[in-house]
Amino acid sequence: MRRLCFCLLTLALLWGCKQPQPASPARPAIIDSHVHITPIDDCVDRALKIFSKNGITKFCTKSAGFVGTGRFKATLEVKKRLGDRFAFFVNLDWRGIDHPQWGLREAQRLEQAVKLGAKGVKIFKNLGVGVRTRDGKLLAVDDPRLDPIMEKAAQIGAIVAMHTSDPKVFFDPPTPENERYLELLFAPSWSFYGKDYPSRDSLLEARDRLIERHPQTTFLGIHLANNPEDIDYVDRILDKYPNLYVDTSARIGEIGRHPAEKVRKFFIKHQDRILFGSDLIVSPAGLQLGSLSIWPDDDTDADRFFSAHREYFETGKKGIDHPTPIQGAWKVDAIDLPPDVLKKFYAENAEGLIFKK
Repeated sequence: MRRLCFCLLTLALLWGCKQPQPASPARPAIIDSHVHITPIDDCVDRALKIFSKNGITKFCTKSAGFVGTGRFKATLEVKKRLGDRFAFFVNLDWRGIDHPQWGLREAQRLEQAVKLGAKGVKIFKNLGVGVRTRDGKLLAVDDPRLDPIMEKAAQIGAIVAMHTSDPKVFFDPPTPENERYLELLFAPSWSFYGKDYPSRDSLLEARDRLIERHPQTTFLGIHLANNPEDIDYVDRILDKYPNLYVDTSARIGEIGRHPAEKVRKFFIKHQDRILFGSDLIVSPAGLQLGSLSIWPDDDTDADRFFSAHREYFETGKKGIDHPTPIQGAWKVDAIDLPPDVLKKFYAENAEGLIFKK
C-alpha cells in the first residue's frame, strides 16, 4: 500500500507540475487518425474544443459500432454535421461466430457501412484473447472465418485496422514488480497473464500471417503494430508487407524508450506509412488520455497531453515527460522530425489513406 501511495503521489506531481502549452498557430496542423468519441453532442462538442485548441483539424473515430446499432446511426449523424473533418471505422459483431455464414455476414455489413461513409473496420484486441467459439476456445487472430471480411475489404478499398495483443508487460504477472502495476491495478482486465491466453509473440505471429495471406488488403497496425518495444521488428514487417501502415496511438512512452536517433531514422525511413494517433477517448464518463486515468481529467490535461506529443515529435529535447504518466514515470528523448517528414506523419499520410475521397 505504501508503494502504491508513493506511485500515485509521484505521478500526480510529475503530471501536475508542468503547465500546458497550447499549440502554436505556426505549428503544422494534425489529423488525429485514432480517437474514440461517443457520438453524442456533448462529447463531440468537447472533443472539437480540445482539437481546436491543439491544432487538430480532422479526426477519425475507430469505434462506430456496426450497421444496425444505435451507435452506428449516431455516428452517421456526426458525419453529417462535421463532413470532411470527420471519418469513422466500424467494428465487428462477434455474435454467431460459429455460424458457417458469419464471415460473409460481416463482410456484407462492412460493404454496407462503406457505402454509408465508413473508411474501414477496426478489430479490437478481444480477437485472440477474448472472443470464444462455442467449444470455449479462443478464436485465433488468423482464423479462416475472417477471410471473407479481409477479401471484401480488399475488393471495396476498406482499411482493416487491427489491435492485436498489448504491451509486453501486460503478459507478465500483475504484481508490484511489474512496471505497469499501477495501470493494471486499476484495469485488471488488461492483464493477459496465465489462464489460457496465448503468448504475446504467438498473437503477433498470427496477425502477421493474416496480413501475409491477404496482400491486396490494406492493414493499419495501430499502436505501432502493437510492438513499440521492438522497433526492429516493426521495421522488418513494414519492409515485408507493403500493404501495412502503422500509427503511434498511446505508445509514445514505449517508442520514446529507444535511442532518439534510432527512432528518428525509423520515422524517416517509413515516412509515408506512419500516422499520428492519440487514442483520445471522450465519453460521458470523461476523458481518457492514452490510457485510463486514476483521477478525473479535464480539458487542461488534454492540452498537456497533446503538447507532450508535439514536444516529442517536434523538438530535440532530452529527458522529457511522455504523454501518459500512468504507464510509468520514465523520461524520453524527443526525435525532432524534419519538417517534411513531420507534415506527412501529422497529416498527409492520413489524408491519403483515410480521408481521400
